[in-house]
Amino acid sequence: MVRQPVTLMLLPHDSTRTFRIRMPAGLLVLLASGWLVSLVMAVVLVSRGVNYEAMRLLNARLAEENAEYARQVATAESVAARLVPLERDLRKVLARTRNTAEVGGGTGGPTVSFLPSEIPPRVARLVEAGDRIFRDYQGLAAFMAATPGGWPSRGWVTSEFGERISPYTGEVGTNHPGVDIANKTGTPVVATADGLVIHAGWTSGYGKLVEVVHGYGYATTYGHCSRLRVASGQRVTKGDILGYMGSTGNATGPHCHYEVRLYGVPVNPRTFMK
Repeated sequence: MVRQPVTLMLLPHDSTRTFRIRMPAGLLVLLASGWLVSLVMAVVLVSRGVNYEAMRLLNARLAEENAEYARQVATAESVAARLVPLERDLRKVLARTRNTAEVGGGTGGPTVSFLPSEIPPRVARLVEAGDRIFRDYQGLAAFMAATPGGWPSRGWVTSEFGERISPYTGEVGTNHPGVDIANKTGTPVVATADGLVIHAGWTSGYGKLVEVVHGYGYATTYGHCSRLRVASGQRVTKGDILGYMGSTGNATGPHCHYEVRLYGVPVNPRTFMK
């Protein structure tokens, strides 16, 4: 049976000719076995690749979770460290109160004593005051992060905020809602506060422009960029590169037109560039 010849007929669709291949039955079995083995090996390799990719993604996710857990632990340790002085002072007060209750009052000076039954409400008021201080601190930190600060780019100011002579028409008294900071093309332009990019693209007059809202009424504008590095909807932090200085739009040379707006009203950026 192995040596018995077998004839394979091939019938092309676009031809009436037929092709015959004559070979021993053993060779046909060998070729079919080789094809089957190759198919099995391909399936095994593909499944291993899929398993490897799944393990890689799982490891990446676990790494992210571990990093988040480490951040939470660091935050908890920071809060605990801030509460250590509070706990120490509270222990001193409790010790003085216990001693006062046992020996009965102090002598001389503005000594303040209270009974053990008064401790819980005093502790509750102390904790409430501490929570209020922490909330106020967090609110102040958020406000500071949203307040523009520093220069958006290295360079020198070539046009100040307010009235000026138009560099295009020569008209006197035109209003300039920002400052122009000049430098060579490609100088990085950075965000001056944390915020959300609401526009990154071409705008008539300003060329390639980035607008960022920061909260608490603040917004900043960065115009005439040669190219942009952010997109609308992207969150940025202070110091992130938004784009690179250029002369797109109405510009006589490479510079960054920088605006600061408070509730939509342009204010002098020099106030925030110190």
